[in-house]
Amino acid sequence: MNIYQRLANLNPKPQRSVATVVNVANGNTTVQHADGSYQTVLGDSVVSGKVYIVDGQIQGQAADLTYVEIEI
Repeated sequence: MNIYQRLANLNPKPQRSVATVVNVANGNTTVQHADGSYQTVLGDSVVSGKVYIVDGQIQGQAADLTYVEIEI
């Protein structure tokens, strides 16, 4: 492992994802990811549709686009 990679590992990048809102209650939101898994995240600013999630917190509304996977 080179020195740059070792330095980058000291400050990991935030975990980002897009998920669909399932339920909102008590300042928390349950979301469903594209793979079918569920997660409870912090924040209740979006009550339906898709949201951006960064490190377990809702960052805002995401465009409600269809998920497509293309194999090359």
